[in-house]
Amino acid sequence: MLALLGRAVLAQPQPLPLHVTIAGNELPLHHFNQGSFGNFELTAPVEVVIRADFNVRWVDLRPRSAGVTATIDADHRTIRFRITTARPLTVEFNRDLARVLHLFPATPEDDAPKPGDAKVRYFGPGIHDAGLMDLAEGETLYLAAGAWVKGNVRSIGTRSVSIRGRGVLDGTDIPNRPATTSADRTVKPIPEDEPGARNMIYLQNVEGAAIKGITVFNSHYWTVFVRSCRNVHVDGVNVLSGSNHYGNDGFDLVSSSDVLVENVFVRTNDDCVVVKNLDDIETKNIEVRRSTFWNMPVGGNAIEVGFELRSRGASHLVFRDCDILHVERGSAISIHQGDSGTVEDVRFEDIRVEDVRRKLIDFCVLYAQYGIDKPASQAERERRMDPGGVWDGEQRLTPDEYRQRAAERGRIRNVQVRNLQVIEGALPYSIIAGYDDDHLVENVTIDGLSYLGQPLRSFEAAQLVVHDAKNVTIK
Repeated sequence: MLALLGRAVLAQPQPLPLHVTIAGNELPLHHFNQGSFGNFELTAPVEVVIRADFNVRWVDLRPRSAGVTATIDADHRTIRFRITTARPLTVEFNRDLARVLHLFPATPEDDAPKPGDAKVRYFGPGIHDAGLMDLAEGETLYLAAGAWVKGNVRSIGTRSVSIRGRGVLDGTDIPNRPATTSADRTVKPIPEDEPGARNMIYLQNVEGAAIKGITVFNSHYWTVFVRSCRNVHVDGVNVLSGSNHYGNDGFDLVSSSDVLVENVFVRTNDDCVVVKNLDDIETKNIEVRRSTFWNMPVGGNAIEVGFELRSRGASHLVFRDCDILHVERGSAISIHQGDSGTVEDVRFEDIRVEDVRRKLIDFCVLYAQYGIDKPASQAERERRMDPGGVWDGEQRLTPDEYRQRAAERGRIRNVQVRNLQVIEGALPYSIIAGYDDDHLVENVTIDGLSYLGQPLRSFEAAQLVVHDAKNVTIK
């Protein structure tokens, strides 16, 4: 009925004073700066009981679409609820986002590999100091339930690699991670610019990759970096990065096509999922669905296209049936064209927003510090930065400079936003803005936008600001 996924014994932050049982069995918890998390396998509905060593007067269970409600006992210490489906669940106590509990139930694996299987790199329960792991053609990296693997993964120019299991991939030591470790512990440092050295999972020029079921913990840089790949499937992966380091995106889908990301959970201090085109090649047919996002306050957005899109841009992108728990700084859904290409044929459908502090919809063409024509030096980029402005990284320009930069700006067109619901919290403002008359955002349809169940059918009601745009409709 229930298989708990064991806890590795690690030096950890001050734990959240909780005791959790699943169907009467204690759930081992891992602790991080903003709370705790626990992994377990679920085969039937179970009762969850949380006993807190602090006064609890209010509990929020997210996402709301999970339909899970809790009761608080008369002692104001015991919380009870029932889980019926294997989807990530976040428990917030007394509306305090500083320390929460993430529960990651998962369905059992039917075809798990065994130690010694051909082309399988197998990690069983316990702590493993693996370092940087390169996957060869057709190889599988398997993290069994209860495995805590300290290291990162890379595969370049291969086919049919997979990363899977129910264990945890831990990036806490990645900034100082040695590339190789011999029997006498002699180490070779990783160069800062080596591809994939600072990412948790790095795939480049890979065909037919799969990443399934694992939890990726405490990334300091782009977490899952999929670059110039084709036919990639990501399913049921949890990304939990408590670091305050800016730039730890969850999933970076870069210059890749025919990618499906589904059933993932991401909590990070930058973009949760983002499409980019750094290699300036065809980037299309990307779908993200049935996923849950939490963007923390340092930077980024929940669902993002951009900024780096170069001259080829991106097309045929779909984001649907997703829950956005919190966006503490950026936007719920965004397209930021900071280069000269065109972003087109994008759909955002059936997205539920629970708490977004600033922007709901943000589609813009602009000059920013991430584009191909950005200022050459970091000092100049910082000097030009618009302090506290609408967009992260926007560069301030004189009127003459603004006209000069127009040649390197792109366009956004043919975007559909359907059934975007703000189901609680304040109503964020939205902005749709091109660069000038020749670099527009055009043909945007917003259909079924609502706030607390009430339809918003005008720019004013939606708090939507529009300029340098054409054929923007709301209905």
